Amino acid sequence: MVKKLFKHEMYAYLRTILPMHMILIGIGLLGRFVQLFENDSTAYDIVFWSSVVAFCIGVVVCVLLTFIFGIRRFYTNLFTSEGYLSFTLPVTPTQHIFVKNTVAFIAQLFSIVMISIATCVITFGDVCVELFRALGYIIKQFYIQYSQHTTLFILEIIVTLVVVISTSYMLFYACIALGQRAKKNRVACAVGIFFAYYMILQVLATIAIIIVNTFYEELHIEEILNYLYYHPIFTNHLGWCLAIVISLLLNLLYFAVTKSSITKKLNLE
Repeated sequence: MVKKLFKHEMYAYLRTILPMHMILIGIGLLGRFVQLFENDSTAYDIVFWSSVVAFCIGVVVCVLLTFIFGIRRFYTNLFTSEGYLSFTLPVTPTQHIFVKNTVAFIAQLFSIVMISIATCVITFGDVCVELFRALGYIIKQFYIQYSQHTTLFILEIIVTLVVVISTSYMLFYACIALGQRAKKNRVACAVGIFFAYYMILQVLATIAIIIVNTFYEELHIEEILNYLYYHPIFTNHLGWCLAIVISLLLNLLYFAVTKSSITKKLNLE
């Protein structure tokens, strides 16, 4: 049943996000077509830069709408009238959350791939070649600087991106799950929970900074900073690993909150 639910989610995403990515590629083709008539006239500059601006706006829209659709899909399927059908399926709350989060992540990867294709389309030719040369140069310099650590760094970066994207969705899932406990204005309540959570994080970060500044010498902050400065490879590994661990812990926290709300405090419209 989980496989069928997974396929159903994928089809729902493709029906929504595939057309807008096709439109983005169409804008890229139009922009590339405009470049075939390159000249020094003002009319060309206006049309060319208009196509570039339209493409950039299209990229932003594709990324945002893909993310928003993933959040909206979670809410409508589980916490509106659709939830009556969703929770009659032989699928556990954990499996519901897992499928929603996994498909949302895949959709984001799909968006990245489609945006990359559209970028290659609009820059096809010398500009595209130069972009790939620049990318190759960056990778080469990265390898020269870190040599045998390059593979590990790439793996850490990939894992971090995967975990961070998943955690971002789980944060909104948790806010939605808490917000649906309200009797009225549940969406507004979820948004309020998100901003309240953000404000709490800012306060905690400020308190942490004050503590560090107050006990700067007692905590040996200067020695730690000097060590990190003179050991850049270790510092980079430490930074990526901390990002992964913290994101994983937050992911588990958000998951626990979401599952608990679905299991114990489910409130369907």
